[in-house]
Amino acid sequence: MPLDLTELSRQVREMSNALHHDAPDHTRRRAQALERYLHESSSYATWARAVDLSRDGCAWLLARPVELLNTVRDAPPRPPDYAVIATDGSHIDIDRHGAALCYVLNIGRVYLRYGAHPAATLSSRPMLCFREEDLYLRDGMRRIPIEGNYLSARRDVAEGVELVALAEEFLTADDIPALALQDGTLVRWTLAGAEKAVLEHFLRPYLNYLDAMRAQKIPVASYISRPRSPEVAGMIRLMLCPDVDTEKQRGAKCSTCSDVAAGRTPSCFVCQGLSDADILADMLEEGQRGPLFASMSRVNVESYGEHQIHFFYMRVGREVARVEMPRWVAEDPPFLDRVHAVVYDQCLKGQGYPVALARAHEQAVIHAADRRAFERVVERSLIQSGLPAASSRKATAKEQKAL
Repeated sequence: MPLDLTELSRQVREMSNALHHDAPDHTRRRAQALERYLHESSSYATWARAVDLSRDGCAWLLARPVELLNTVRDAPPRPPDYAVIATDGSHIDIDRHGAALCYVLNIGRVYLRYGAHPAATLSSRPMLCFREEDLYLRDGMRRIPIEGNYLSARRDVAEGVELVALAEEFLTADDIPALALQDGTLVRWTLAGAEKAVLEHFLRPYLNYLDAMRAQKIPVASYISRPRSPEVAGMIRLMLCPDVDTEKQRGAKCSTCSDVAAGRTPSCFVCQGLSDADILADMLEEGQRGPLFASMSRVNVESYGEHQIHFFYMRVGREVARVEMPRWVAEDPPFLDRVHAVVYDQCLKGQGYPVALARAHEQAVIHAADRRAFERVVERSLIQSGLPAASSRKATAKEQKAL
C-alpha cells in the first residue's frame, strides 16, 4: 500500500501552523540569549570556570570558551598553493535475514591540489567485513556484536585510517600547506556511555589516526553543515542560572534548582530548544568565524587527551556551520588560520559546502542498485562454494506481492 499522502499533508499543515505560531517566541528568546552572551563577552574566563564547576551537575551539554566571547575573525587569505585530503564513508548494514552474516564499508577518498600544479585523485575503498573480529568484539568471554552505533564507530575509524593512507601517498614529500578534512563531528558521540572495553576498542585506533596526522604536521578538521549542537547555548544557560557563583566555587546542579524549588519556571529555559548556530548567527558576517570553544562531552574530556576537540562557528552564505579540530590544531595559530582559510575557500568552490567533502561523499555513496547487486554476488558465490544461500522466510515474504 502506498504512503497515505493525503493524511500526511494534513499533519504537515498542522506542523507548519505550529512552527509559525512559535516563531515570534523563538526569535525573542534567541535575541535575549545573544544579548546576555554579549554582555558577558569579556568575562570568558569566569564562564570557563563556571563550566568546569557545572560539568557534573548540569542536565545539558556545555562548551568551555577559550577566547573572548565576542571574538570575530575574518577569513585569512587562502594560500596560493594548498592541498586537501578528505574521506567520507557509507556502509551496507548487517542483514540477519540475508544469505550471509557480513557488512560492507565503503570509504570515499579525495586528494585535491590547487595552485601552480593542480591535481585531483578520487577513489573509493570497499571493505567486506565477515570475520569473527569484524562482527564481534570480545570482553573476556563476552561477544559484543558490532552493529548500530558500534558499526558507525567502526566506519569512523576506517575514515581516519584512510586519511592517514592518503597523507602518506600524496603529502609526505609535499611542502605546500595541507589540510585533512572530514564530514561531521570529530567527537565520537556514539561511544558516549559505552563500557570500557568498547570505548578502548574503537577510540584507541581513532586517536592513533590523530597521532599520525600530528606527527606529519597535517592539521585535521571537520565540517558540520546546519549544526544543531546546543553546547554554547548550554553555557548561556549557566549565565542565566541563579545558582551559579564562581566566587563561591558553586556551579549549576539541576537536581537542586532553586527556581524549581520556588515553583518558578527555570530562568535558563530561555535557551530551551535553541542551537548554538541560532544564537550566534547575528554575530557573524560572510566568511567570519566566532570564538573557539572546547566541547565538554564526557568522552571528549575524559578520553581524547591532547586531541580534545575544539570548535568554532563560521558563516557561509545563509548557513552558520560548525568547524571542529583537535586541541593541537586550535592552539597553533598558523594551523588555526589554515583551517579557517582553507575550509572557507572549499565552501566557496563547492557553492556553500566543502568541495572535497562533496566529492568524497560521491565516491562513498552506495545506491540501492549497488546493494541489490552485492546481495546477488554474495548469493551466487555461496552457491558456487556449495553453501546454503537462502534468505530467511521473513525476507522472502516481504519480497512477495500481496494478492
